[in-house]
Amino acid sequence: MNPIVYPMGSFIVMFLLIILIVQLLKRRGVFNDSHQPVFDRLVTEFALPAIVFGLLTTTTLRAEWVLPVFIVIGAVLVTMLVAWGACRILQITPAVTGTIVILSAFGSTYTVGGPVLGAVFGLQSQEVALGQVIGTFGFALPFFTLGILAARYFGLAEKGEKISLPLFLKSIFSSPIFLAFWLGLIVSLLFSTFHLPGADIYRDIFTDFFVVIQHAVNLLVWIAIGLLLRPVRLRLLIPVLALVSAIHLIILPGLVFAGGYAAALPVMQQQVAFIMAAMPSGAIAAVVADRYGCDGKLASAIVICTYLLSLVTLPLFLVPVPGL
Repeated sequence: MNPIVYPMGSFIVMFLLIILIVQLLKRRGVFNDSHQPVFDRLVTEFALPAIVFGLLTTTTLRAEWVLPVFIVIGAVLVTMLVAWGACRILQITPAVTGTIVILSAFGSTYTVGGPVLGAVFGLQSQEVALGQVIGTFGFALPFFTLGILAARYFGLAEKGEKISLPLFLKSIFSSPIFLAFWLGLIVSLLFSTFHLPGADIYRDIFTDFFVVIQHAVNLLVWIAIGLLLRPVRLRLLIPVLALVSAIHLIILPGLVFAGGYAAALPVMQQQVAFIMAAMPSGAIAAVVADRYGCDGKLASAIVICTYLLSLVTLPLFLVPVPGL
């Protein structure tokens, strides 16, 4: 068995168990539909801003890792355009389009990818450090900018609301996620580029804090997915799942692999970039989709399905990757 498969399978089993427990508690009346917006807001207004700020201020982008980051960003942008174009051709509703676009481009690099790399290569390894850089700058950066914009735009379009560009941009840029993103980016530049004193002290003090927040994010996101999960018509689920899976589980990692091969990246960088790109669709992306008015019910079902499908696709696609 490929060394990646077992730890990834373990995380997926934990994810599914939490969802099952949430569903059971929902049947017993502990949770109900009125709790969904609360968990959505906890994730988007508290947990995500904290972890975004923490990732940016404790992650150092080395010069030799800039190229794989740009390759990943390019692949993400291409997959967003491919997903949007497919939705336009198929004349899919705005809410479903928003769901497809962000689930096709953004994966579970934070909730699954990072922990899997740590389990396989060791928490202090170069692979984990590079994985955090790619996850932060390659996936999180476009997600918390373009991804949030896309979810908000398609959510408003689904409601038929007239989109005023100034008000739209104001609502986005004043959100806690965006504020945390830009504040974290500024602090990161001050520490890494201008070498302000106190960077080491800051990291020592806040490292444990952000570890706690990381576990909180995982739990909140998985509970939110469990609350979102409801029956979805197969006539809708199957074609959308096929489209998202083809783009996210095949095209996205394929683009990253091709880009790394063409750029003659070192083997380790090819491995890590490919593994991060081959993660299943993001659970956080599904919560964001629901929070901003896209189809959260469909998003939760897609995420669960891609988690299971990735156990098949990832080992198959790891065959041509050097060293794995």
